[in-house]
Amino acid sequence: MLAWSLPFCFAVLWASSYTAAKIGLADITPFAFVALRLAIAAVAAAAILLARRATWWSALAQSWPHLLVGGALVHGLALATTHAVLTTVGATSTALVHAIHPILTALVATLALGEKFRWWQWFGVALGFFGVVIGVPLGTSGHALMLLALSLVGLSGGTLYLKRFCPDVPPFEATMVQLAGGALLAGLAAVTLETPHARWTLSLIGAMAWNTVLMSIGGMALYNFMLLHYGASRAASCFFVVPGAAALIAWLVLGETLSSLTVVGLVAASFGVALVWWRPKELLLPG
Repeated sequence: MLAWSLPFCFAVLWASSYTAAKIGLADITPFAFVALRLAIAAVAAAAILLARRATWWSALAQSWPHLLVGGALVHGLALATTHAVLTTVGATSTALVHAIHPILTALVATLALGEKFRWWQWFGVALGFFGVVIGVPLGTSGHALMLLALSLVGLSGGTLYLKRFCPDVPPFEATMVQLAGGALLAGLAAVTLETPHARWTLSLIGAMAWNTVLMSIGGMALYNFMLLHYGASRAASCFFVVPGAAALIAWLVLGETLSSLTVVGLVAASFGVALVWWRPKELLLPG
């Protein structure tokens, strides 16, 4: 039951971050939002590790450069481009494109990393993708799609890179270094590609706090845990639930349209994720 609940907990957290970002971006430029969010989260994660007095540095001695690169992709590139799109595109349409992430990750992971997918898991992938396509209609400009394609490269490429080069790093320690890598890339984008500015309203503070504590720290630690224990393909499958959940949250909070097809798509995507994560009892027995 724990394994089955993990992808849905992560999906809800990730889905809520679209709405929180949409709210916060009314008062801050997108790259500055991401850079500040990730920098605060990295410092907070480091403080937690120091307070635990654990010998965490030994776990990072060999892998921290790879974690920085993976973090720059998964956090920096993926989030910076996504936030840029969210200034003009709804949270629901933005979340849809990220549903292609598990397809790419599963395909490359089976070819490059030797991960094994059984027939019902591929059926789950197909069902999840079908649920996304029918559930969340996409209507974005070519420029937004190009930015989202870069975001997709960051998500899938970063996930596979981390699985390849950092397979045994504890999740929370890995998250801390990845956040730092993402903050560096987003900060570079903020000073070179935009004129950063912010109005520190209660809405911005609340959105920043939500996406920093619950998503960047808690959510990504959960994602790294799934990546470490269940593999890149299964961890990425969580993103099939994200568009439907994002549509529901955006409907409740932002008033974005929620159609009956969205509900059907969410159900189909949820069943798809369940199939990807399902393990028959005989496969769980030793030998």
